[in-house]
Amino acid sequence: MHQIIMIMDNTNNISPTPNNIASEPAVAFGSTRYGKKYDAVLTIQNEKSRIKVSIDKLSYLNFDWDGMAALPINNEIINNITEVVRISKNNDWIEWQIEPNVNGTIFLRHDDAAISLGINTFSYYVKKGGKVTGKNKIIFSPESLIETIRMINLRNL
Repeated sequence: MHQIIMIMDNTNNISPTPNNIASEPAVAFGSTRYGKKYDAVLTIQNEKSRIKVSIDKLSYLNFDWDGMAALPINNEIINNITEVVRISKNNDWIEWQIEPNVNGTIFLRHDDAAISLGINTFSYYVKKGGKVTGKNKIIFSPESLIETIRMINLRNL
């Protein structure tokens, strides 16, 4: 059984508004981390469920969600990552965070690694032993992205 706890405002309105959508100013590289805000609002014991909640939250971000003209997350990208989660295993998502990017794409972050997911391609980098390795413009498929996530998890790059 999964436990989800939501904090509601005094109007009992849980529809997305600027007051209940997680957002904060984007940093220089164009990403916003708000995982700690989720920790205060949600308790989820399953990693895939936690990621699904993050994806759902991203799908509600509107234009200017960061107060600096950030684009909403592209629906095709939401569909892409949703399909990846569907075919994945719970353990694939341990310690991964999903974050919005101001250009309408998303970042997946794990410790010293990150994946940038667009509509048709994705890129990744990993810091390992003081070196940064990665690959750009990998053709997206749910299978290719989950394979990359698993390689990063194992640091098998």
